[in-house]
Amino acid sequence: MKIGVDIDNTITHTTEMIMHYARIFGEKHGLNTVADPSYYYLEDALGWERDIAEHFLDVYLPDIYREMRPKDQAVEVMRQLKDEHELVLITSRNQKFPEVEQVTLEWLERYGIAYDGLILNATPNKHFFSKLGVCKEQGIEIMIEDHHDLIMELAQAFPVIVFDYPYNRHINAQNVYRVTHWQEVLERINQLAAKRSAI
Repeated sequence: MKIGVDIDNTITHTTEMIMHYARIFGEKHGLNTVADPSYYYLEDALGWERDIAEHFLDVYLPDIYREMRPKDQAVEVMRQLKDEHELVLITSRNQKFPEVEQVTLEWLERYGIAYDGLILNATPNKHFFSKLGVCKEQGIEIMIEDHHDLIMELAQAFPVIVFDYPYNRHINAQNVYRVTHWQEVLERINQLAAKRSAI
């Protein structure tokens, strides 16, 4: 099968690294540093003005992308999956951020992430883009995702394996399979592949 894989908060611990730098930035500028985890976007989670959040990301995003760590078993499971499936990384990381593509490629190489293709967000929106069109163009049959809006959009077309976070727990839809660990991702993909081959 052809599997689409988001990067941030699916392969990586992105939110944790963002909040690490947000504490440094917030303390320096007298801003709130206690996040509400039920919100996805930084300005909502911390109650910052959007232009302040944008400035923070302009300054720190390359360091955040360089320093974050893969989730437990992500590297090993993705290698296993690539033995039998095609993996396309489809990320909202935006090419408009300086260095983002190079930093991302270097990080993937450093941790030995197995994949067949990388698609970055080329839209004017720096934090989000509709992935359904890209998935259809690429022939994606399953997507691994965490963003609440994208989950709802993608689940109308094919199964979506969702990494569980407070900001996406309100979603309970057909074609949505919730996981907390990469071993569960492997099990779910094996189940879906077996079901597909039995049809």
